[in-house]
Amino acid sequence: MRSDDPVHAQYEALPYPPRDPADESKRLVTGSPSHLAEVVHYVRGGHFDPAQRFRALIAGGGTGDAAIMLAQQLAESGARDAEITYLDWSTASRVIAEARAHARGLTNLRFVTGSLLDLAALGLGGFDYIDCCGVLHHLEDPDAGLAA
Repeated sequence: MRSDDPVHAQYEALPYPPRDPADESKRLVTGSPSHLAEVVHYVRGGHFDPAQRFRALIAGGGTGDAAIMLAQQLAESGARDAEITYLDWSTASRVIAEARAHARGLTNLRFVTGSLLDLAALGLGGFDYIDCCGVLHHLEDPDAGLAA
């Protein structure tokens, strides 16, 4: 990521979507994609064993909606060997996402600051599920992001 990239600068100045970690005590932001019911239906063919290892990547995690939702739902399902990896290049967004996870006491999240384009070099391993919503269109070469 270039330090002079206007998209990067925008997300550092204006983390998206706007979220207040204090709201975590009042509600869980839910939606699509990354709702556990959708992941089970479309990715797991309707079968989910909370005892089985499950790894998800939320690429372009922003302020954490998808990562927090999926991590909370996995925790509530009893999935003990589940790990959600949050990846975003905005430190400002990551700070908010981490504060939201902390407010919920979530321990099944791993936070990584970086670019989707550097995914292989980050050495994060393989994933059972990848959410990359609202990211590729920001890249100079969206195909490279998809390939990553």
